[in-house]
Amino acid sequence: MLIFAKDIGQRDHRHELEDKLPELKQYMEYQRKLFPYTVVRAGLDLAYKEIDDIMNFIDNDYRPPADSSRQEYPSDVEQWYKNRFPWTSAFLKMEDMHFTLVTLVKAMDSFRTHESANAYHWPVLYDSAHNIIQVYNSLIRDDPGNSRDIHLSNAVEVNFDDFINNYWFDLDFMVFSQADYPHARHQERKNLLEEEIKDIIAEGVEPLVALEKLEPPFKLDDATLKLLRRDSVETRFLELKSSPETGNQFDGIYKKYVEDPQHGKLRIIDAEYLKNLPLAMAGDPPA
Repeated sequence: MLIFAKDIGQRDHRHELEDKLPELKQYMEYQRKLFPYTVVRAGLDLAYKEIDDIMNFIDNDYRPPADSSRQEYPSDVEQWYKNRFPWTSAFLKMEDMHFTLVTLVKAMDSFRTHESANAYHWPVLYDSAHNIIQVYNSLIRDDPGNSRDIHLSNAVEVNFDDFINNYWFDLDFMVFSQADYPHARHQERKNLLEEEIKDIIAEGVEPLVALEKLEPPFKLDDATLKLLRRDSVETRFLELKSSPETGNQFDGIYKKYVEDPQHGKLRIIDAEYLKNLPLAMAGDPPA
């Protein structure tokens, strides 16, 4: 199973403050209507089907294969790829995305191990989740009966921005780029990271070298450095880091506590939801 910032297999979390805070209760009731695992898995499945169809189309001299069920094919494949997967296409060729999708789907089917993604995987997961949520929300609005075929939630639209705020660790792959969504929970780190890089560049250091000179908590790992530098893609970075299922992968957020200035001692997961509540209430648009 892929490791996210929260457990995508956990749907029934109850916040210890929700019975005291009506708005929080409403927010948590919405969270319990989501199927986070299905959002990720269905997004990957859709992305794989689309990429596989287009690669077969290319292999068939840009003619629809006889056994294809796809109704339409793009006249400009490269532009289609950029439009359909804007973040992934900035870093990976279509063939590399196809390999990455196969790797990610296999990880979603593995329940005896946990797999950790790196910077090459997160844009693929981001684009895939975004696309399936767009499809699903459109069905919820216009054709709710058919939305059950995807079933990302209990009949509510999925707020993509809130989903990313809750389940992504960071958005380091977006450094010096701008998303179409606020992603406010991750924006603070992104802003500080960019300021650190600018300060290093101001000392006369080349921009790509500046990435390597960052210090904790902004120091970037090898995969992120290679991604941001647009280095040639090495297959080893498209693999996932696997670890045995221990049952305690999320103890860090479920069993550890932080001090909230207004509400006192809270489990980290409850503090996280509390921080994301006002962002969701602010009207961050769904996909």
